[in-house]
Amino acid sequence: MPDRLPDRFFDTVTLSNFALSGAFDLLLNRYGRSLRVTEQVRAELAAGRIRGYSELAVVERAIASGFIIPVEPMTTPESELFAELLTTLGYGEASCLALAFHRGGIVATDDRTARSCCAERNTPVTGSIGILKALCIDRAIRSEDADAILARMVDTGFYSPVRRITDLL
Repeated sequence: MPDRLPDRFFDTVTLSNFALSGAFDLLLNRYGRSLRVTEQVRAELAAGRIRGYSELAVVERAIASGFIIPVEPMTTPESELFAELLTTLGYGEASCLALAFHRGGIVATDDRTARSCCAERNTPVTGSIGILKALCIDRAIRSEDADAILARMVDTGFYSPVRRITDLL
């Protein structure tokens, strides 16, 4: 068994889905110190909080308390890929993919274009639905609870191709 989990680079939407649905602690419990947030994602989260999404402060508190470790600055190859990705992705998604690609990590995004870019670069990817499903499989939560969390995510604006995690198990 590996000494530690691979780093998981979470984009703004995936973090927001869990924060806005009141389920952010599930991410901390599942991924612990392997959960990574880029400076670009931090800036997007701060902008969202300023626009009135006060629930996003839970991410900032997790960073401030050391539960989430911010990533180190990008290397030159990471910066070059980041700049290339900005032609099709937002800052948060591009930063996550550039770092995961070069550092052997996993991208957590619900953005369809970002997921396609991950596939093109053979970079592992997951998202809110996959995380909820994994939490059920690992028995960290019941499927009914996952369904309720997904419903709250949808209520706060998440477009989900599925309505119930229970149907995926």
